[in-house]
Amino acid sequence: MKYKNNISAKLLVAVAVLSLSGCTREIDTDVLATYPNLPEVFIDGFSSDLQYQAWGKVTNFDTDTDTKYSGTTSIRVEVPVPSDPMGNYAGGVFYSSTGRNLSEYDALTFYAKSSVPAKMEVGIGNYDTEDYLVGLQDVKLNANWNKVIIPIPNAAKLLSEKGLFYYSAGAVDGEGYTIWIDEVKFEYLGTLAHAHIEDVERPGFPGKVNIGTLTETINLPNGVNQTMQVSSKFFTFESSDPDVASVADNAITVHKSGEAVISLKEAGGQIKLHCYDFAPTPERNESEVLSLFSDSYRNKITANWNPRWQYSTAEYEDMDTGDNHIGYYSNLNFVGIVFNSVADCSAMTHLHLDVLSMDEIGTGSEFKVEIHESNSNNNIVYLATKATHPDFKAGQWLSLDIPLNDAGKQITQLVLGCDSNTKNILLDNIYFY
Repeated sequence: MKYKNNISAKLLVAVAVLSLSGCTREIDTDVLATYPNLPEVFIDGFSSDLQYQAWGKVTNFDTDTDTKYSGTTSIRVEVPVPSDPMGNYAGGVFYSSTGRNLSEYDALTFYAKSSVPAKMEVGIGNYDTEDYLVGLQDVKLNANWNKVIIPIPNAAKLLSEKGLFYYSAGAVDGEGYTIWIDEVKFEYLGTLAHAHIEDVERPGFPGKVNIGTLTETINLPNGVNQTMQVSSKFFTFESSDPDVASVADNAITVHKSGEAVISLKEAGGQIKLHCYDFAPTPERNESEVLSLFSDSYRNKITANWNPRWQYSTAEYEDMDTGDNHIGYYSNLNFVGIVFNSVADCSAMTHLHLDVLSMDEIGTGSEFKVEIHESNSNNNIVYLATKATHPDFKAGQWLSLDIPLNDAGKQITQLVLGCDSNTKNILLDNIYFY
C-alpha cells in the first residue's frame, strides 16, 4: 500500500509542476503506474513487500540462522507426519502485497537441501490468481545444497505478479523431516533454450475449449531438460485453419468439423484438434428412458467410468463443452463402467449408445460392449465391426441399439473393449429404453 501512495504523491507533484509551468505535455500514467522491479524474494529475510501464507500445517515455516547456504538466514520448513492434527503436509506461498514487474527475468532460482532424501513441489504464481502458474513437481532434495531453477516461459506477461514462490512437501515413509531453502530470487540467466510444449492431440466440438495447463520442457544451463506444468496464458497461439478452429484469449473456438493445428509463438510443440459435430439428439420421451450419460435426459444411473482394472490402459475424460458432455476414452484396450448401484432395467428392452472412433476403421477393427447383470449367466456381449455395421467409420457417430435379455435385467456394469488400432473413442447418449 505504501508503494501505491508514493505513486499517487509523485503524480500530484508532477501535475502541480506542469500546471505552474504552463506546459501542455501529457503525462504517461502507464509509466508512472508500473509495479516495482524487485528480484529478491528471500535473501536473509523478507523483502519490503513480501508476505507469507501457510498451507497444510500452519506452523511449518520458520527461519534458521545456523543452517544456511549463504548470508545469515535461511528458510526452514518442518514437514509433519501424516497423523499430525495441525496438518498432514507442509506448504506455503510467498507473495508480494503490491505485485511486481518481473518482465526482465527468465527464472526464479534458489538453493535447497533436506535432512532425508525427499521430493517437493515448487513454483511461481499460486496466489490470488493462477493466471501465470509455473509448477515443478518431484524436485529431488538431499543433504547437499542444490540450486533449483524454475524457468519463466514468457516473462513479458509478468507485469504485476503477486505469487512469487510456493512450495509443498509431504512425509517420507510416514516420517517428518526438515527442508532448508535459501537465496530465493529472480534472475536473468540468458542461457535457457529449446522451449517446447508436450504435443497434445484431442477431440473438439462446436463451442469453446479452454486450453488450460500445458507441459513445457526447457533446457537449463547445466544441460538438464526441465519439465514444468505451465499456464497457457504465457503463450500466443495461432491456428492452421481458423475456419475450423480459431484461438483468442487462451480459448479455442471450434466452428465446424475438420482438423486444425494450434501452434505457439513462444515455444515449439502443438495442439492438434480433431473437430466433430455432436452426436444425434435423442428423440425418445423421458418417461421411456433410464439414462446413464446424456444431456437430453436426467441421468438416474451413476457410475465409476474408469475403475483402473489390472492391465487396462484406458484414460477417461468427461469433456464439458458448455451445453454438452462427451465421454472420451483414450488409449483404450478395455475398461469397466461400474454402476454405483444395480440398475433395474426390467421394464427396458434395449441399451442405446452413440459411439465415434477417432481412429480409422479397418476390416479388423471392432468395438465391443458387454452388459453385465447381477446374474452372470445373463451377460451380453455385442460386437460392432465394419462387417456388421457398414456405417462404422472414423469421425462419424454410430448409434447402437443393443437388445437386452428377456430375463434378469438387473444391470451392474458395462465393459467396453476394442482392437489395438481403435484406441480413441467418444461416447454420448448412453441409456436404457
